[in-house]
Amino acid sequence: MTIESRELMQSPRFEGIGSFVYCRPGNEEWKPSYVIEFFGGQMTVEVDESEVHNPPAVGAMFLIAGNLRHNSRNGSVSLVSSVKKPLADSPESLTQAQMEQYVRGLQVSGVGIVHSKDSVSVNRQTYSKATLKWQGATHEFRKLTPELYQRIPAIGKYVRFELGLSVKEEKNLTGQSVLIQFPSLVSIKADELSTGSVPRGSAPPEGSAAPPRAAATPPKA
Repeated sequence: MTIESRELMQSPRFEGIGSFVYCRPGNEEWKPSYVIEFFGGQMTVEVDESEVHNPPAVGAMFLIAGNLRHNSRNGSVSLVSSVKKPLADSPESLTQAQMEQYVRGLQVSGVGIVHSKDSVSVNRQTYSKATLKWQGATHEFRKLTPELYQRIPAIGKYVRFELGLSVKEEKNLTGQSVLIQFPSLVSIKADELSTGSVPRGSAPPEGSAAPPRAAATPPKA
């Protein structure tokens, strides 16, 4: 499946089933959010201010989907939700299909282009990194495994990728501890861009010839 031009205009998309833990009001530094426990860890998901005033019950299960917003200052990402669909009161009440999606954890995928890649060996240790560009972001991934680095195509190639999210606890300017989410590269695959048009100035197929010009009609006497 080739990459459509419209996909390049979208930031990476996330989707997953998780349980509500608590809500965090917004302030000048961050927007209001829900803390959701997905299979494998807790993540913060941005919500509207009205949703903080009327939160769901603790443990309620939701299907949550949306897009990533990248912070160029520190490389962190925010989960901006566009879908929050209530599913059940607890994990035990999920259907079989919903439970399978819950166990898969939070899924993050997107398309972009390889901006740079580099691998350096120092004291018999190899350090590999690569930078991907996608809609609204340019992000450098470091400490890539040799297997993953080998899958990254040449600079300028279009790719489909999957991301994982790790959470770090940091202190803000007021000394308060906050959770910061950072992306990690999980998988990547080269793909072609579908333009749906023939490039300008392209040569005619080999063996073809221009249509013959019509013979001039002699003028009547």
